[in-house]
Amino acid sequence: MYFYLTLLFSVIITWIIRVVPFPLAKAIQFPPFFKRFLTYLSLSMMTSLLVSELLILHQGSLPTLDWMRTLAMIPSFLVGYFRKSLMLSVMTGVVIMACLRLIS
Repeated sequence: MYFYLTLLFSVIITWIIRVVPFPLAKAIQFPPFFKRFLTYLSLSMMTSLLVSELLILHQGSLPTLDWMRTLAMIPSFLVGYFRKSLMLSVMTGVVIMACLRLIS
């Protein structure tokens, strides 16, 4: 019983934290410098996630590029750029990565 109550409250709190800011952001008028900051936020977050996945860190030497992930990223990036669909881009990357792992 405690498990299900904990799970329920966790879902509710997670949902509140992730959903409530959107209506509040529409009601608040942000200054221009903050709006400009928000336009670059998603780009910087995606770049940090992408770089951390593509580089393999080695102790005492320079990082190297993970070629399999890089090959899967290229078609995924192209699909995302031309189709403007995050879901289609992610699915392309997953399918390409699965095919590359099957081949190697």
